[in-house]
Amino acid sequence: MCEVMVLFIREDDVRMALAFEDTIEAVENAYRQDGKGLAQDTPRREVRIKGKGLPHISPGTTAVHQGLAFLEESNVVVLSHLFEIREPTRQRIAKGAKYLMDPDDGNIFAVIQSPYASTGAAGAVAAKYLSREDSTRAGVIGTGRQGRDQLLLLSKVRRIEKAFAYSGRRKDEEYAREMSSKLGIDVIACDGPEEVVRNADVLITATFSTEPIVRGEWLREGIHINAIGADCPLKVELDVYTFQRADKIVIDGEKALTIGEIAAPLRKGIIKPEDIYGKIGEVVAGVKPGREDDTEITIFESDGTSLAEAGVAVKIYQKVMEMGLGVEISSPFPFFK
Repeated sequence: MCEVMVLFIREDDVRMALAFEDTIEAVENAYRQDGKGLAQDTPRREVRIKGKGLPHISPGTTAVHQGLAFLEESNVVVLSHLFEIREPTRQRIAKGAKYLMDPDDGNIFAVIQSPYASTGAAGAVAAKYLSREDSTRAGVIGTGRQGRDQLLLLSKVRRIEKAFAYSGRRKDEEYAREMSSKLGIDVIACDGPEEVVRNADVLITATFSTEPIVRGEWLREGIHINAIGADCPLKVELDVYTFQRADKIVIDGEKALTIGEIAAPLRKGIIKPEDIYGKIGEVVAGVKPGREDDTEITIFESDGTSLAEAGVAVKIYQKVMEMGLGVEISSPFPFFK
């Protein structure tokens, strides 16, 4: 019986091989397959080790996350694990692994040792299909890692000329300086969320908030919102009136309907199940149209999906193979020989 080999891909390989633009393409492709009925995934699951009563991935939590997806066109099954520590007194520590399996024989043919995530790319894909093409002003509420990645990736799909930012708790001059330097645009540090919202063509929310930050009365016609930070039943960034004003509410997966800011108004009947326009995969695949009018208010409600993670994992493998990176090792899974 011949020996089964596995391509072992380290985080350094990922950093060398993968560009920001690659993640957008990868997530868009995964969503397209989903929209065509050619993908399956399970909701990302979490085992909480510390901070059991705290919101998902908030400071003070330690957790293990797991996801599983099958991309039929790509012909791959991807199993993801992430161990994450978010202690208040130290930087985020994340250790991750992704296992790529051949669905025809069950062999694992690659292992990616990296916590690389896809959420920033998910927001960029949503903006590509749901925001106005002439959008030039971004608003960012939540200036952590997500707030950085989201703005950087948004700039790859829209010609952003100016951005307005607020941390969710305070004015953040450091973020404004950093992102202004990276993007070569004016980034204005704001004193509060209202100034950010009123100036935004595309609004990004990426906080740990459990209370509404964005008020529906602040929304301009034609705004698109990437609601990224609220990703568990405890989290809320958008108030109910924001959803009531929306012409299209698009989700990344069914689990997004359990997020606090959308689950509560659905439960109370303030918004109805039929008010949910559909999944982003349906829009990307052309099953349902995206933005149809410059005055539409659109919302992308994202919980984060195993599907998007799988798309990025496949792209990592493809790029690493093209560049001759990674190390082939004997399979540590001999029962698949």
